Amino acid sequence: MIQSRRDFLKNAGKVAVAASVATVLPMGALAEKVEHPFTWSHLDPEATADRAYASFSSMGGCCIAVADAIIGQLADTVGAPFDGIPVKMFQNGAAGYGINSLCGCLGGAAACIGLVCEPADSKAILAEVMKWYRESDLPAYDRGEPALAAVVPGSNNCVDSLGKFFAATGITSMSDPGRINRCACLAADTAKKTVELLNAHYGV
Repeated sequence: MIQSRRDFLKNAGKVAVAASVATVLPMGALAEKVEHPFTWSHLDPEATADRAYASFSSMGGCCIAVADAIIGQLADTVGAPFDGIPVKMFQNGAAGYGINSLCGCLGGAAACIGLVCEPADSKAILAEVMKWYRESDLPAYDRGEPALAAVVPGSNNCVDSLGKFFAATGITSMSDPGRINRCACLAADTAKKTVELLNAHYGV
């Protein structure tokens, strides 16, 4: 059968699109589908806290610090599928997502939990993290300078959590070294708590 010019051009376009996609995707990516949830593997809580603290400064804030400490660490130790998630996507969670709303530490934790848990379990574990954050003396992780003042945030929002810290210390500037170190330590605490709960949930 003689193919019409219009059908020929249509089919040629499909072939060109398929070829271009194949050149940018990893081999087999078109045939593979990553299932949710990702499989959790044990992480050491203390090492996770240390990584979150370091990542706060090196990567840009609390949300990405928690995500890198958990997802980034799993990418390094387990590989796929965790290594397919760019942790830089979590940079926008700093300073309460730029509007002093939900603390970025908790946003990062929520994403990590949701990635490795079924929805019902994810909600339950996240609720534990949220409650712990609101009601605990934080930060408990103590690194860097100057010395830290631990306060009970009383809220999951950045503006309230920081407000309590500012009131306790007299610090008023986001650029103050004390504020920066406090939030880095808080990211470490949150990453550690998240890993502890996930390890316990999966019995690893």
